[in-house]
Amino acid sequence: MSHGVFSRTMRVVVTSLAFALPTSALLAQSGTIAGKVTDAATQEPIGNAQVMVVGTAFGAQTSVLGDYRLINVRPGQNIVSVVRLGYRQVTDTVDVAAGQTLTLNFAMSQSVVNLSQVVVTGTAGNQERKAQAALVASVSAGDLIKEMPITSVSSLLQSRVPGVALNSQSGSAGTATQIRIRGASSINLSNQPLLFIDGVRINEGQTNSGQSGQQFDRMNDINPDDIESIEVVKGPAAATLYGADASAGVIQIITKKGRAGSNSFNQDVSYSYGTADANYTPPDNYGLCTASDVAATSANPLCRGQAVGTLVHDNPLQRYGAFRTGQERTLSWGGRGGGQNYGYNLGFGSNTVEGTLPNNAFNRYNVRTSANYVANSKLTVDAGVSLTQSKTDLPDNDNNIYGWLGGGLLGSPVGGNGRNDTGLAAADGFYGFNRKYNAIRSIEHQLLSHRVTSNITANYLPVSWFTNRFTLGMDYIGDNQKSFYPKNDSSWYGGALNTGQNARTDRNAERYTFDYLGNMRREWGSTWETNLSFGLQVISTRNTNLNVTGLGLVTNSNNSVGSAATISGGGGFTEQRQYGYLGQLQIGNQNKRFIQLGLRVDRNSSFGESSPSFVLPKIGGTWTVSEESFFEPLLGVIPSLRVRAAYGTTGRSPNPGDALTTLVASAYNITGATGAGAIPGNPGNADLNPERGTEFEAGIDASFFQERVSAELTYFKKTTDDLIIARPIPPSLGFNANPLANIGSVENSGLELAVNINAINRRNVRWDVRAGANTLKNELTSLGTVLPFALGGAGRTIVGQQLGVFVSKKIQSIDVANNKVIVSDTLYPMGNLWPAMEWNLTNTVTLFKNFRVNALLDAKRDFLVQNFTAFFRETQLPRAQERIDVNFLSAEERLRRYGPFVQLNGAASTVNDVIDAYLEQGDFIRLRELSGTFTVPRTMLGAGSRFLQGAAVTLAFQNVALWSDYSGPDPEVNSQTGAFSRQDFLTVPNPKRTILRVNFNF
Repeated sequence: MSHGVFSRTMRVVVTSLAFALPTSALLAQSGTIAGKVTDAATQEPIGNAQVMVVGTAFGAQTSVLGDYRLINVRPGQNIVSVVRLGYRQVTDTVDVAAGQTLTLNFAMSQSVVNLSQVVVTGTAGNQERKAQAALVASVSAGDLIKEMPITSVSSLLQSRVPGVALNSQSGSAGTATQIRIRGASSINLSNQPLLFIDGVRINEGQTNSGQSGQQFDRMNDINPDDIESIEVVKGPAAATLYGADASAGVIQIITKKGRAGSNSFNQDVSYSYGTADANYTPPDNYGLCTASDVAATSANPLCRGQAVGTLVHDNPLQRYGAFRTGQERTLSWGGRGGGQNYGYNLGFGSNTVEGTLPNNAFNRYNVRTSANYVANSKLTVDAGVSLTQSKTDLPDNDNNIYGWLGGGLLGSPVGGNGRNDTGLAAADGFYGFNRKYNAIRSIEHQLLSHRVTSNITANYLPVSWFTNRFTLGMDYIGDNQKSFYPKNDSSWYGGALNTGQNARTDRNAERYTFDYLGNMRREWGSTWETNLSFGLQVISTRNTNLNVTGLGLVTNSNNSVGSAATISGGGGFTEQRQYGYLGQLQIGNQNKRFIQLGLRVDRNSSFGESSPSFVLPKIGGTWTVSEESFFEPLLGVIPSLRVRAAYGTTGRSPNPGDALTTLVASAYNITGATGAGAIPGNPGNADLNPERGTEFEAGIDASFFQERVSAELTYFKKTTDDLIIARPIPPSLGFNANPLANIGSVENSGLELAVNINAINRRNVRWDVRAGANTLKNELTSLGTVLPFALGGAGRTIVGQQLGVFVSKKIQSIDVANNKVIVSDTLYPMGNLWPAMEWNLTNTVTLFKNFRVNALLDAKRDFLVQNFTAFFRETQLPRAQERIDVNFLSAEERLRRYGPFVQLNGAASTVNDVIDAYLEQGDFIRLRELSGTFTVPRTMLGAGSRFLQGAAVTLAFQNVALWSDYSGPDPEVNSQTGAFSRQDFLTVPNPKRTILRVNFNF
């Protein structure tokens, strides 16, 4: 981060705080409300409840003892509201006197309904959930982290929100998780949601590691212990106010804050230790002994002395003990507190992970501090800064025939590279030159990142009906990435790599956010209310990279690029600026009927030069029917019922430079002299617009059985038009790339259901059930004049099918008598890339108030996985028993897999075109999480209760069991980086994890 940027940021912070300094006179003109929030049934204190002065931005959060304190409250009549997930909202109206402290206690009753919960993402004006026409999902992070095996943001979201699909692409530690909200909408642009922290957009997405499906993930930098809650905006109907980049959804992370006015200091300390089992037994490699293998002088112990043609097998990965038990250690400390008119939160975290392969590790260190300052009844200021250092070491693996699984599963037990017991340099059953255990272990793929994220938000109320929120923030990342092959004299790698190579990439990513939102609230009599909101959002992004490769090292101890014999390199940068102007009118009637009308207008530097401003309208309405007088007879059966509907538009902006006419550097030669020149690159497109996503959603929220059961049912239909696709042009024009154009459309639709059930609620037994399910129909509805093209390996773009639908020449008949298989002349769609249905089920049982058991079961249905590992081991480098052992499969099954294949027109076809034997159903049910937590009763703390407020011990398990017909190790992994791939090729499966966590509150 440059000195200039740091100086400007500090000037903004200092200036804001200077203006916020109160005088004693101002403090004397306001009052204070303090009290305690407890459970109405058990009288136990309720922590992390939100206490708000209605109609203002002033609020506080209760401590673990249930205490809260609201300062600088306007004198006069005020409405105070308390909201906590799992409890019914309570409110009270009080008269506050200037300079006085009023005691106000609350007792909350448990409930599975949360219509009064406040949401801060995707809306303006009245932020109660009951006033929102489009659903915004919430995840209470603080509660989950204490009781579940949570070490990342992705595990916080996994199977918690219907319609949000997460896919762990590899079981290697520190790798990325793919997130899709309501399906994929774009072919060439990102389908990852936007990521915000406390209103500031940060750098999201994956970073290329050079190791295929093993990608670095920006989200891994975030310490989950710093998070209070997460809000998820699922689609255009709710994300319109986020502009022309939000069609894939928005994830807003809300961090922990201080407790202004609490005059207290509380600490949370936790430590966890865990192990990771590889959850994988590599298959053996098979071969038939040759004459040289069986000779008395043979170095092959499997074949020596055997008959020629003897079937033998070997497992080099097991023989060398390549897989190990991984370990994980996490330490977290947090301090929260505040004084008369300020609050603060401090946090430190360290996470050290050793993966199940030798050179796989992830280490993260986080420091976060935030402060909130209540200057007076008109002004509050919140500021925070987070510092992160992370280091990820990835194994040489994934879609890599020379890596760990490639070398281990593609090696032969026979022949020149087979088993060798001489101890000399040899492959010894591994594949590829002499790349056995030590050779693969010595390769380094590492990313070292330093990250600074800061934010400052000021809420200003010049008058009671006019609120103003200013947010300014920055996210800076500095990456140092390297890929190292050591110099060796054993021909480990073949060719020039044996002389040693060190490739380095330095990468900087900067993103700055300015956001203003104003709201004017007015009540019209006793029944009508309007909220007129308006704002401006500016986001500036700059990415730079510099890469250099050194080949030919003198020694491995001096492996700097500068010491290499040959040096080459390159670099680049991109810049992008986004401007969004927004307005929204919300009309409320009797606090039960609401209408929202909104509009955002965007400009973006990546739009085509001639493209117009991007206009994004929204409209929605919601009605709490159960509050109507005519509904009273039904309240005994349906205590609450709300209907809602919303329509909105967002988009996905082109990548920087997509619309530009470009040239490509090229040397030229004139009269024997070489000079720098350029040739045409891409003709560009001055009319290139963003992809436009429009969505309609409608739903019902209801509760039953005295609010012991709640359900949210939502239907959505999202259409993405103006897809950005390369439009072919004649080669005679002289350009070496096709321009991008707005062509085609995609449609996603489905149902989402979330159910919460309080099945048993007795003094010493409580049983809660949370269930979620969603369906997804993804369809490419138009490609314009562009012909279908390959997408994601075995995938294809076919109008009327899922994006990236798997294709293969279809088997028509298998003729065992004539030893042939009849197949179609053309490629057929074989099945879904994306699951058409997902569901999850969480059971929580609490015994004697102090022991809690959680179990999370989830499933994905109706999708295929390309088992490319099996395909490669059977058809490209035959090592599998299925191929080598002629008696292992039936004659019909061998024909189905290996042919020969003959098309209906009589032409021969290859095994590369007939892959339906390797397109397997990926449907599965997984017991994803299982945990037990014992909370130590305060009576057991004895004398320690004077300083120790609480203690808990948790034993948790992850990826406990898997039920699936898929023949590979894990149907969730993906060995490819592309958005439209579901290929399992030499990828480490997700491990089984065991975690023991202890937590103390002081």
